[in-house]
Amino acid sequence: MSKYKKYTEEEKQDAVRRICDDIASGNPLTVTLQTFGVVSPSTFTMWLKKNPEYNEMYKEAQKHRENFLFDEMMRIAFSESPKETKKYRNGELVETIVKDSVDDRRLKINTLKWMLGKMNPAKYGEKVIVDEAATTPITAIRFIDVNDSTD
Repeated sequence: MSKYKKYTEEEKQDAVRRICDDIASGNPLTVTLQTFGVVSPSTFTMWLKKNPEYNEMYKEAQKHRENFLFDEMMRIAFSESPKETKKYRNGELVETIVKDSVDDRRLKINTLKWMLGKMNPAKYGEKVIVDEAATTPITAIRFIDVNDSTD
């Protein structure tokens, strides 16, 4: 017997709305589906394919997630991120040093930048700019046609 139940259209719409709300708040789809225990990823994908309205809700949620992650990156970059280091001598607390953990924030921001670049490369991906005044000439360019199946 399956752990997932048969949903009415109203229940499906409510489930998709709750899933999309959670995704818009920055959560990954797999975590959201596990948290709610609503449906399997394949069932959710099938719902999106069968109903254009659900698919549109999901796409909109993904756009909101991008904005959420961008805002989160800015919050992390400009927030106070103190890190406490406690020094003990003979089992007694001697000194507590509080300092900003720049490396922690850098790691989080770089991770979010990478995620945003993968989610929306046109908006957040790294861009390559060719400078005409470059001193090193380009010696070769190799073009690969991904639609060519002559392998």
